[in-house]
Amino acid sequence: MNRPKNSKEYRSNIAETFATILEEDGLSWKKGWKSYDEAPYNGVTKAHYKGINAFWLSILSFINGYNDPRWVTMVQIMDKNKKYHPSEKWHLKKGSTATYVEYWYQYDLIDKKALTWDQYHKALNDGRDKSEFRLSSRYTAVFNAHDIEGMPELISTKSTIEIHQDELIKRLSENMGVEILNDGGSRAYYSPRQDKIHLPVPSLFYSEYEYNSTALHELGHSTGHPSRLNRPQTALFGTEGYATEELVAEIISAMMGSSLHMEPTQQHIDNHKAYVQSWIKQIRDKPETLVKAIKDAQAAVNYMDLKAGLITEKEYKKSCESVLEIKQPEQKKDCPTL
Repeated sequence: MNRPKNSKEYRSNIAETFATILEEDGLSWKKGWKSYDEAPYNGVTKAHYKGINAFWLSILSFINGYNDPRWVTMVQIMDKNKKYHPSEKWHLKKGSTATYVEYWYQYDLIDKKALTWDQYHKALNDGRDKSEFRLSSRYTAVFNAHDIEGMPELISTKSTIEIHQDELIKRLSENMGVEILNDGGSRAYYSPRQDKIHLPVPSLFYSEYEYNSTALHELGHSTGHPSRLNRPQTALFGTEGYATEELVAEIISAMMGSSLHMEPTQQHIDNHKAYVQSWIKQIRDKPETLVKAIKDAQAAVNYMDLKAGLITEKEYKKSCESVLEIKQPEQKKDCPTL
């Protein structure tokens, strides 16, 4: 983002970015975790950003997967006079990009200088007239703490629950060749291009089941990779194809959840249902799409059962044939290449 020329350009940039987010693939998920970050604030003064600045920095954190709500200026990073962090040396990571926050202030037309709001109110109390001042704005570059080396690690006090990855998830990740990274910030998603899964850190999840069922959902998406079951995964958000793939992944998660070393509560089961129902609304005029989603999910579950060591290859081929019985005549009744 370049330095805005004025307020109109600043808001236009934000509106355009927000509109792009709504159109992007992979930004919809069943959220079983809380956001790590509180409202964005200055990492030195501790003052929280407000209004459009808070909105803009929150949007950027979402886009970039930042877990840290702290933002600082270049002056604060360099700290030439040892004023802000005298015992620490901060360095901006190479390739980091600044964004800008908008500050409004009063400009003294008589004395030709900018005033703080306290100075402005004092001047009015001392008898100055409002016409002697002009409301002005400036734009200051800020960087997220994620891009600053040497800055103390943020200590979160939001969760004391220990969340562990289930052995089933570990086996699937290893045997399917899909790496699971806990670097998703506030998002959980599977990247077909990278063939990797990105999740929030485990401590942000409300329970072990939520963490592991979310991992299963994303592993479910990964079964559609061309090297595995080769399902179409390029549909845009809001389309029938996108809704179908979300249905497939969540049905897989619900089915595979029975193999986790933990019992889902009724709340967890209801959450699976609610998520599936939210996508069924997208395809209510084509009930056959739900049938296809269930069929694709069952095929994926059979594949994951094999990769998890829950069934033998012979059992897999047999289950594969039973799923493929209801496919169209032109499709072969063969199991995918393993």
